[in-house]
Amino acid sequence: MMRSTSIACCLLSYGLTASLAAPVAQFDDIGKHVSTPETATSGTTPPEAKLVFTEFQDGSEMIQVATIETPDGPDIATKNVVSAGDGQEYLVLLEEDETDPPAVSRILSKVGASVQGSGVSHIFDNSLFRGFSGPIGTEAADVLRNLSSIKIIEPVQPIARQVVRSREGCPWGLQRISEDGPVKGNLQKLDFRYTFDDDGVMGKGVDIYVLDSGINIDHHAFGGRAKIGFSMDGPGDLTAKSDGDGHGTHAAAIAAGDPFGVATGANVIGVKIMGVESTGSTADALKGLDFVVRQHERRKGEEGFVGSVASLSWSVAQRSRLIDRAVDAAVDAGIHVSIAAGNRGADACSNSPSSQGGDGAEGQGGKAVTVGSVDGFDRVSDFSNTGLCVDVYAPGEAIVSAWVGGPAVVEVQAGTSMACPLVSGLMAYMMVRDGRLAQNPALMKEALKRSSELSGIVLNRASGSRPATQLPVVNNGIPSVLGRRQQQQQQRQRTQPPVSFAFSNSTAS
Repeated sequence: MMRSTSIACCLLSYGLTASLAAPVAQFDDIGKHVSTPETATSGTTPPEAKLVFTEFQDGSEMIQVATIETPDGPDIATKNVVSAGDGQEYLVLLEEDETDPPAVSRILSKVGASVQGSGVSHIFDNSLFRGFSGPIGTEAADVLRNLSSIKIIEPVQPIARQVVRSREGCPWGLQRISEDGPVKGNLQKLDFRYTFDDDGVMGKGVDIYVLDSGINIDHHAFGGRAKIGFSMDGPGDLTAKSDGDGHGTHAAAIAAGDPFGVATGANVIGVKIMGVESTGSTADALKGLDFVVRQHERRKGEEGFVGSVASLSWSVAQRSRLIDRAVDAAVDAGIHVSIAAGNRGADACSNSPSSQGGDGAEGQGGKAVTVGSVDGFDRVSDFSNTGLCVDVYAPGEAIVSAWVGGPAVVEVQAGTSMACPLVSGLMAYMMVRDGRLAQNPALMKEALKRSSELSGIVLNRASGSRPATQLPVVNNGIPSVLGRRQQQQQQRQRTQPPVSFAFSNSTAS
């Protein structure tokens, strides 16, 4: 029989068509055809099809034309490699250090194209680099990759200018993670600016699972993007009233609520593993993690799905091997896990699941991301756990966010429970900005650590024999100079948040 251990949240309350297999041909250093495989081996090309090069004189230059020959009765049908291709456009850069640089026309001839043909969009010919671009297709690209005269070949990619946008009426934590230093002002007011660069996306396609006390899904902050996916109290509790405490709602809105959160385009799924006063058991936590893993596996094949984030703003009083193992398994499945460091002012490695961040307890290498708290003066919060198991720090004091008791109720809270979901939202934001991070939690972890190069560092105050140390604060990747420029441009254009909010101690029953 499994023994259930209690868990508690990490919060301090203020009280408020055919393709050829590559390589298909070999050439010597001057581009002369040396050999050709006897058969093509992929796509719908018949097994006896051959890639044949025909040479002819063009002025002073010997030209080679590549064709695919397919026996069909008494006649031989020929097909130009480029015209038979898939239309994929490529950039081709020629070797510039050869004593006899190859002419672009000669390179094009090897795939049945010409300078004047449809296979060329641009030609580059200067003293520093030479080459061309065009819709030559994947087959022709495979041929060109085998030429010694080709230096680089890659698909043409879209480019776009970076548009820095901002949102007014936000908590101070959002301004701190999009700038390079401390903020100024009343931290308990929605009087700050959040700067970002993917307006209209903001984590779209990412599922953020908030394993907590439930979510007030009717709150204006979620705009219909939130739902309850699992409740320890059974199917009958999958409603807007599932959160009888407020802690889960607060955390969820920090991750993805508007205007409180980082990723205001993400899906928010409440996973209720704690009840009133935000207490629960490891059995409920394990069941919640089981739900998240199963949902993630189901969602992976769906169109528009980007990835999953699990936000864990709670702690076990001691280490739990089962919880640690479940967290590791979730990360191994491709789920990004953000964990609150804890509020005892102690070593985060001494508790689960925070022990699974940083370097990991016993130096085993943590797979998740454990988050500590900082205040508005860029100092590590007195209550925040620290140590080798903490990866990054984020704002965790005087955090305004959604609450229970109505669709427009807000509350101010403090704790690593608030810092953790901010990083959860940042994960979702970064996954959409950089697709390489979406299914690679290890790469995401490193990216979050490197983000502190833009955000600066905070000071972990000296205590007893412990010297003061410098620690990283997360940043959303917006260069600080762009943020300041946007701030200057909009200094006199501040707008109020779209919805009026009231603090819980004045409106909640």
